[in-house]
Amino acid sequence: MQTGILFLLLASLTFSSFSYSATQSGKLALSTGATYTSGDYGSDKTTEILYLPVSLKYKQNRWSFKLTVPYIRKTGPENIIRGIGEVDQRIISRQGTHDGLGDIVFSAGYRLAYFPESKILIDLKGKAKFGTADEDKGLGTGKNDYSTTAGLYKLMGDFTAYITAGRKFYGESASIKLDDVFYGSTGLVYKASEKASFGADLFLKQKTASHRASTQQLTGYLIYKLDKNLKVQGYLIKGISENAPDIGAGFSLGYQLD
Repeated sequence: MQTGILFLLLASLTFSSFSYSATQSGKLALSTGATYTSGDYGSDKTTEILYLPVSLKYKQNRWSFKLTVPYIRKTGPENIIRGIGEVDQRIISRQGTHDGLGDIVFSAGYRLAYFPESKILIDLKGKAKFGTADEDKGLGTGKNDYSTTAGLYKLMGDFTAYITAGRKFYGESASIKLDDVFYGSTGLVYKASEKASFGADLFLKQKTASHRASTQQLTGYLIYKLDKNLKVQGYLIKGISENAPDIGAGFSLGYQLD
């Protein structure tokens, strides 16, 4: 797949550039958490999904790399897949509870530019989602997906406003047809104190097929630093389109390793 080759080339260039970067010590962080979502996705049946990821993130200079390995448990129709929504109306009557390994995700990010006078930051990110979740159980598509994202962030005192835009390339599957889509988000973060911040995020994604709805989802969150190395984040999710969960909630706990 050409998109996959391009992503791997980008990743290899990233690591090559990284190896020639300054010898400044990097920062390694470990995180875990849980996300629960529930919704009917425009049908008369409810799908409940529990997502439990473990992530390892490394940052040095302008670069960041993240690997996520998740466990997923889903109760409901097999034609609903996390992060996509409805994929095939023909199997809507097949439902049950399934669990197992989710899709492993690797991402690489680069801080492209920072303008001190205007306090604007621009970054780029590439992401590969490997199809490790069981397609037969309705836990994933069984195919690799790739995405690229650009983000712009503006610092305004204790507030940070941002907007991101990207393109997602879905892997080809004989049973699940998905169109490549544009997606993006916008939001605002408020730093209430040295330890606490909270914000809101609006996520939008195009239809993955003409007969499906687009994805529109609103998230509110709170981040609290327990100490210099440990932070916790809680969030609430509200779907505002049929192809998103009706409600959701979750938390994450991150620890920076010395």
